[in-house]
Amino acid sequence: MPERNDKVRRRLAAGKLRLRIRDLRNLGPGAEQRLATVGIDSVEALRARGSVGAFLDLKASGRPPTLNFLWALHGALEPWPEGRDWREVARSEQRVPLLLAVEGDHEKTQTATAQVWVPGLPF
Repeated sequence: MPERNDKVRRRLAAGKLRLRIRDLRNLGPGAEQRLATVGIDSVEALRARGSVGAFLDLKASGRPPTLNFLWALHGALEPWPEGRDWREVARSEQRVPLLLAVEGDHEKTQTATAQVWVPGLPF
């Protein structure tokens, strides 16, 4: 995969390439299509939304992504533009903050939609 990133970096530097989502490390045409379903159709939009934001948008769309997709998104954006392998992100110390960011949003959603238990009703 390093050859692909070297080629992309050279073409970007020469102004001959507009970077697509599929050109980012860890992401391909399938990821590009999936992100487009939630309105992320360019690298700029993905960078603006961030890995956690894009992951949460996909999660809210009804077809939740795996945590490996979160690692892939984060690795694709850091360091820019070469990226890091998703397995490296999964083993790194960035894993816990990413998980907490995703779970923190999940807990907010659960609290907002939680029903109050009333005695006599099943729990």
